Amino acid sequence: MDLVAAAVRQVAQSRHSRVLALTTTVVAYLTTVRLLRYRRRNRIIRDYGYPQRPLSSMTVEEASKIRKQLTNLEFPHAFTTSLFFALFKTYAIPTISKLLLATGQLSSDRTASKRAADTAVIISEMSHNSPQSERATSGIARMNFLHSRYRKSGKITDDDMLYTLSLFALEPERWISRFEWRNFSDVELCAEGVFWRDIGEAMEIPYGALELCYDSDERDGLAWLRAIKRWSDMYEKQHAVPNETNAKVAKGTLDILLFNLPLATRGVAVQLVSALIAPNTRDAMHLPHPTKLNEQLLISFMALRRFFIKYFHLPRPSWLEFSRITDDADPETGNYHMVFYFSQPWYVKPTWWNTCGPGALFTRLLGGLVPANDAPFRPEGYKIEDLGPENLEGKGRPEMEAEMQRLRARRGGGCPMGSL
Repeated sequence: MDLVAAAVRQVAQSRHSRVLALTTTVVAYLTTVRLLRYRRRNRIIRDYGYPQRPLSSMTVEEASKIRKQLTNLEFPHAFTTSLFFALFKTYAIPTISKLLLATGQLSSDRTASKRAADTAVIISEMSHNSPQSERATSGIARMNFLHSRYRKSGKITDDDMLYTLSLFALEPERWISRFEWRNFSDVELCAEGVFWRDIGEAMEIPYGALELCYDSDERDGLAWLRAIKRWSDMYEKQHAVPNETNAKVAKGTLDILLFNLPLATRGVAVQLVSALIAPNTRDAMHLPHPTKLNEQLLISFMALRRFFIKYFHLPRPSWLEFSRITDDADPETGNYHMVFYFSQPWYVKPTWWNTCGPGALFTRLLGGLVPANDAPFRPEGYKIEDLGPENLEGKGRPEMEAEMQRLRARRGGGCPMGSL
């Protein structure tokens, strides 16, 4: 009996030791997550000298570096998704949707997906690279060339340009405050404002309409962001109205977004997308209202994701930095590649990982597309000066060079508010 009792005590002690070790490990892990979770936010504030220095002193170069940490490390998926929805929401404005239909860029899945990919590439070139780099300057110059004929003819108004800019500036913060594990700090919001204000100036978008929207004498990036939000909300209320062209463009874009999903799931997917959009924008594009069940499922899933990331997920390390485009050009072709795509693999190099890796196998399982050497989605990559509709490839290079000279003359790392 003594031997049995001793054996029982030994088992109990061993079990207690394992429970204690497991508990200690879990507590240590959760404590580590809590200690590291906000380190990047705090370091951004500390490294750039805030709050001791005024927000108005933030330079474009500093804003770009702050944003790169947010887009590539802190909230990579939120930024990618929110910028897609920023582009999508412009289709609620009839003057914008009518022009898109008239250009024929949405006449097929291929041309529509190429337009979305080219937009993503240009924004990535501006965001991923230093504002003074040749790649960022080339991206803005190409964008200005593509817009120039429509702006000169009056088919794109300054207000529509300003509204589109406002969505790209505002949508990440809206998305992150709604779905992510923390909100932006004022320093990070200021960086968004400084960055996008500078982009708008490079695009020669007039800001006179914003003057009545400032609530103080401050003209830093945060004040600009708040002013453009007030203006954007007013513009949206007046101009985001139901229209058949809105519906056509929205449907074509959703077809691209959901291209890799099985047909049987697309009805539910459309409702989930609709739940992510404000009711007035949804109505302007004739999108179906989500059922209460689908809306609640989405809200619950995003809340669970937020809770898990905040308390159980370690921050993304710098060696896992997310990027949508390659850092270096292909040594053989001089082209750059995308490394991320929503539906059709434009400009993605067909490496083993991209064609046979876990993500690629899952896409194949759903019946979607993966990169391939013989695919029509330019697996050889892209040159910035060729982005845009296929009929404009190889065109506009003299105009781009002149525009790049103008941008080099005006752009720098100095304070963008200094002239105000």
